[in-house]
Amino acid sequence: MKIKLNEIADTLSRVDIFRNLGVDTIRDIAQQIQVAEFTKDTLLAEHGQIGKKLYIIFKGEVEVRTPDHDGNIHRKVSLKKGSVVGEISLLINSTYYSDIVALTDTTALYLDRERFMHLIKKHKEFAAVTSQMMTNRMAKTGGINRVGKYELTGKLGEGNMATVYNAYDRELDREVAIKMLKYNLAYSHDFLDRFEQEARIIAKLNHPNIINVIEVIDEYSTRFIVMEKLEGKNLSAILKAKGAFGLTEARKILSQLASALQYAHSQGEKGIVHRDIKPSNILIDRYGNIKLTDFGLAGSPQDKEINIEGSPSYLAPEIINGEPVDGRVDIYALGVMAFVMLTNRLPFSAPSLAKLLKMQVKQEPPKIREICPNIDTDLEEFIQKSLIKNADERISDWVKIRKLLDPVNNRNNIPLEADEIGIIIRLQKTSPRQSTDIIYSIRKMLREKSVNFSMETQISEED
Repeated sequence: MKIKLNEIADTLSRVDIFRNLGVDTIRDIAQQIQVAEFTKDTLLAEHGQIGKKLYIIFKGEVEVRTPDHDGNIHRKVSLKKGSVVGEISLLINSTYYSDIVALTDTTALYLDRERFMHLIKKHKEFAAVTSQMMTNRMAKTGGINRVGKYELTGKLGEGNMATVYNAYDRELDREVAIKMLKYNLAYSHDFLDRFEQEARIIAKLNHPNIINVIEVIDEYSTRFIVMEKLEGKNLSAILKAKGAFGLTEARKILSQLASALQYAHSQGEKGIVHRDIKPSNILIDRYGNIKLTDFGLAGSPQDKEINIEGSPSYLAPEIINGEPVDGRVDIYALGVMAFVMLTNRLPFSAPSLAKLLKMQVKQEPPKIREICPNIDTDLEEFIQKSLIKNADERISDWVKIRKLLDPVNNRNNIPLEADEIGIIIRLQKTSPRQSTDIIYSIRKMLREKSVNFSMETQISEED
């Protein structure tokens, strides 16, 4: 049966998974479509065989027969024109879960794996649809419930770049969080080249204020990042609930974040740059301790669209201009965060993305003291110098930054709160691993005693 291109495109536009795609994308998919004819009672796909095709029923009727463990058919579903079958098996390169049998003479449109993957790489909106198909099947009864050795137990959240799931590691009897990269990242060569280079270093980061990455798994045609499971709220949610922070409280968070970034920027040959510092990537536990998440997920420095989608309000001018970037983009974003924490507003806001990005490149930020009159001199200096447009003039000395953000040793000597006690512990001649173990032991002891505390760490210039 010969089917015209316009007929195929019209059929695709009425199918759920293609319905919201642009006209040009649908037409391109239609050009990649092939046609197959099946007589009554023949198999389109067989249970247990590797999924090589995604079928769209064009004419006729098929039945999906799903066997149980004993081989008995426990589920039958009848499908007609516009129904899609085999998409998940094709996507994750696994076996078909069911037999698909033609109940009548049937005409089916199909994409093989090579053409399907080509379209994902070519069209970001198709990659987004594909990601949603996977998300709809992950951690669901009868769906995909395992990644590597980890059992998926539920969905935690979803962002522009990834979807996060609860999971259980039966071998070590612990809960973990697993982040699935969306397919627009998994098939971006620029992103994956950098991600593969940094993945091993990211997994070795060992700092009390950086989330522990356990491993990276290549499965189901994408990447999964397995991380420690944390309890707490992200800074974005806290800001929405409580508004601006006080100076002491802001310093406690900013100094911990600065410690994490200083450490990350010192790792590997060129250092690890986060690229997407923003409140939603900062987790805070009930004791005020922070964990920085999402290293390596902000997109390639050359891929401006990925970065802009992530967090345009925190982008340094050099990212917007498409220039080479280094750790100074994180310092700029840290300055924006400090501004937001103290004022509960962004330094730049505009009705359109284009105007916002232009402001960040061209316009000087508001004077923080005019909005926050009680700000101390050190914190004011950090915000001013971190938001300098020219990266070469921007503050970049971590020793200086840490001193300006130190909750205790600032020039205005911010006092402790009425119910606070400050303790300084200096660890000398200890390795980073030893120091981390000691810090974790102290935290564990304080938690066991139900002490409400916060802890900042500082690394000397020589280290």
